[in-house]
Amino acid sequence: MPGVRGGKTLQTWDTCITAIVYGDGAERAQKTFEDWCRAPRGGEDPPETEIKKIVGAEIIGQLLTESGTQNLDWSEISRKSADSASAPAVDAEETKEPEDLGEGFWVDVNVAVPVDGVFPDIEALKRALPEDIVSGVNWSPEKTFLFLVTSLSAPPLVTELNEDIEDPDSDEPEAQDQREAEPSLDEWVDQLPEMRDKEAAALVEARNSVVAAWLWRKFAANTRLALNEIMLGPCCFIKPAN
Repeated sequence: MPGVRGGKTLQTWDTCITAIVYGDGAERAQKTFEDWCRAPRGGEDPPETEIKKIVGAEIIGQLLTESGTQNLDWSEISRKSADSASAPAVDAEETKEPEDLGEGFWVDVNVAVPVDGVFPDIEALKRALPEDIVSGVNWSPEKTFLFLVTSLSAPPLVTELNEDIEDPDSDEPEAQDQREAEPSLDEWVDQLPEMRDKEAAALVEARNSVVAAWLWRKFAANTRLALNEIMLGPCCFIKPAN
């Protein structure tokens, strides 16, 4: 709860953060991620970090591209990601070039590229899209972006209990104490796709988010991940496991 102590306002908030940790072993990767999250941020009053939930997924060991799959070179991926993040904005009027239409993170790729959609190539995919998507993203093959595509697990089933039916364990003091001791997320954060269980992830290099989703659908077509809902975002912070 926000409050005042020593003349300063105290605030708490929940948020989520994503990173790619590469190296051998899930436990080692998780420890590296936790240490990174808790690392001092500096400043006069640095925030204190409490980790309430960690959701991880193993990354497919190949980079998916429009020309095929490539082995993941983490040093090269890190360089590309850093270059993309530090690239200065360019004024389209000054360069006399058409406006860069960009990655298309705003597109709902689960609708634009459904699991039952059959698109033999990028041109067929483009023809099937609504005009607002076609006109709103980059289609130049010379300009590509790095995307992180995540295959989400099925959402948990929510069972509505009759209010007249009492939970037989509700009066157990040990169960009550355990529930109170567990840190809980704000409801809006807990409902984010980032906080859902995940089954796999992949790095994809493509001209826009729709093509990135299509490349993933092609890759996963004959696997257990074929029907899963996906989440697509930019390539996030990358670091090796300690």
